[in-house]
Parts: sequence; structure tokens; C-alpha cells
Amino acid sequence: MEGNVNREGQKKIGALSPVNIPIQMICGMDTTGSITPIRFRFQTDEDSIETIHIQKVVSRDEKNYVGIREIRFICMALFSGLQRIMEIRYSVESQKWRIFQFLS
Repeated sequence: MEGNVNREGQKKIGALSPVNIPIQMICGMDTTGSITPIRFRFQTDEDSIETIHIQKVVSRDEKNYVGIREIRFICMALFSGLQRIMEIRYSVESQKWRIFQFLS
């Protein structure tokens, strides 16, 4: 398989597939219950664990996608020295986090 394409044929960004990457998140909450993501880690296609610190949360909103309640965060973070903007989603019901897509 070519080095910049994953098993599903999706183009990779560095060592990352561009969509639906499950992550382990560390976040903070204020007194009103608002969630702020701080940093996360994930397993790369090469089976290594990478930790990423979120530099800025650009926006956040809550949506229902086909009946699934999710909180959507648009965040800025550094990946291998490059600043990336990504959409991270938190599923309220399953309590799971994922990188939904890279926007830049």
C-alpha cells in the first residue's frame, strides 16, 4: 500500500487518517458544565501513541446528528510542528471523543 494512503484508501495527513479518529481526551469544565478540551492522545497508523495539546477552541456548539446528540468543537493544535484546524466531536450518549475531520 502506498505510504500516504490508509487501508480504506483515504489520503493520510502525516501519520493520520483524516476522519473519525477515536481519541482519549483530557478536558476541563466550568461551573456551568461547559466542556473545554485541553489535550488528547490517539494511536497512529504506525501503532504509536501521540499526545496533542489544543492551542485554542475556535467554536463549540451542540447538534443532533440523525438523533445522536454531539458537542462539536473547532480547535487549533500543532501536529508535527504544523498548525492544524480540526473538528472534534464528543458523543454525549456514548461519552466518546473523536477527531471528525481536519479542516486545514
